[in-house]
Amino acid sequence: MALDLDSIHVRLAKAQGQIAAVDRMIASGDSAERILVQINAAKSALHKVALLVSEDAISSMVGKNDKKQEEARIVLERFSSLL
Repeated sequence: MALDLDSIHVRLAKAQGQIAAVDRMIASGDSAERILVQINAAKSALHKVALLVSEDAISSMVGKNDKKQEEARIVLERFSSLL
């Protein structure tokens, strides 16, 4: 599986926008609740990037073997729960 760079760039741009929004919200004295919503959105975007990169790395390590792919899927699920 090849890493989808366009998707990664879109998600990173979204996270950057959300982080910039957090900065503006803090500067303007916005509510903690609204700020935390934006922080969680940025975390979620970065988490998805980490999963995509991890999935690509694991897939490239195990090759095309069906059994290895299933093992890789299990490892990825366990790893993603840590992120």
